[in-house]
Amino acid sequence: MHDNLSFKREKIKFEENKELSGLTFFNSRGNARMFAEPENITELREALGYANEKKLRVITLASGTHTLLSDSYLDALVLSTKKLKGITVKGSLITAMAGESLDDVINIAIEHNLMGLEELGGIPGSVAAAIKINAKSQNVEISEFHFYTDTMTRDGKIHRKPDYLDFFNSKKKLIDEDEIIISTTLRLREGKRTAEARIKKERFIELMFIPPCNNFIGCVFKDTNEYKASALIKECGLTGDKGLRCEFSSFESNCLFSYPSCPAEDVKKLIDLAIKTVKEKKGIDLELSVSLEL
Repeated sequence: MHDNLSFKREKIKFEENKELSGLTFFNSRGNARMFAEPENITELREALGYANEKKLRVITLASGTHTLLSDSYLDALVLSTKKLKGITVKGSLITAMAGESLDDVINIAIEHNLMGLEELGGIPGSVAAAIKINAKSQNVEISEFHFYTDTMTRDGKIHRKPDYLDFFNSKKKLIDEDEIIISTTLRLREGKRTAEARIKKERFIELMFIPPCNNFIGCVFKDTNEYKASALIKECGLTGDKGLRCEFSSFESNCLFSYPSCPAEDVKKLIDLAIKTVKEKKGIDLELSVSLEL
């Protein structure tokens, strides 16, 4: 195998033995057998076709805020949707491609007098990740505005997930394991107070805890109607030093951040410790909101 070998397969570029550093908020020191970054739906379909042809596992990334990659070799196609870009507004609906940042979507919404997302300001990552984990602040969840999401399965077919199927409040999964989010459409409230909305958004950005190291994952575990994961983590005394190069934030306990040179294995150990401790002390099985690709 040749290091960093790049080649073209029709339109999309594939990179072999791709170094993964810089692709996620936790800087992996590993590499992947193949890497591709499609810029449109045709290229995405082509990349999935290639993975099927080579019988490769597919790992999907957007901004990498909710994925922990291995520090060693991944025998997989790592597929970045970061370049799937585009935002359109029609009436009270705003549609964003998977690679658009949630912050940019909020800004465009405010410019078009569409309200509701301001309290999600400052949450890092793509709109696809926000939908996948149901990004939330103290008072708002993005699922409240979900109208539909379009996904692609490994066979190249596109599927629409409308809000009336109530994925977020049932045991149904919005995104199956073999699906990749293409775009999502949100239905917002029409209003005129754009200056007020922008100020509100900026206030929540300031309140959002972002460690100086910038190596962090927010919403490590899912909340339910019965409990908030952050409260369970704090009550179980899981914040602070555990002898690892990462920790849960004392400010927002469901946010995990790492120090320089923190190995992926340390992050996995801390997540496993939280799952075990909460089960033993509270009798509750925490459910991961992040993807562990180790």
